[in-house]
Amino acid sequence: MNKIFAQGDVNLKAAAGTRVLPGGEEDVPQSLPSFLLAHCGDRASWIYSDQKCDGINNCGDCSDELSPVTACPPCDPGWWHCSPTVFQYCSCIPRTLCQDHVQHCSDWSDEYSCPGP
Repeated sequence: MNKIFAQGDVNLKAAAGTRVLPGGEEDVPQSLPSFLLAHCGDRASWIYSDQKCDGINNCGDCSDELSPVTACPPCDPGWWHCSPTVFQYCSCIPRTLCQDHVQHCSDWSDEYSCPGP
């Protein structure tokens, strides 16, 4: 069974969204309490619970941000709601990316509507 390890995991063996084979007895889901883990849309993949609703596409399919099970609140004040063109984000981008002369939203609202940071 493949897992998705968060960037900066305890073993520093994989980046976010990278699939790697579990390490036997050292397999992180087996060694941590279940409340610290959250499954992605692909049930064989997981993230740490504190990565849900953080605005970042940690699962690779946005299930940690957009899933009905996740029930994430609307964008925080430091974020702009749009359909991002950047795979890293799901439904909001950091306001620090607004008005930087680079398109991050499919409708360009980050450049023309977002008030910025």
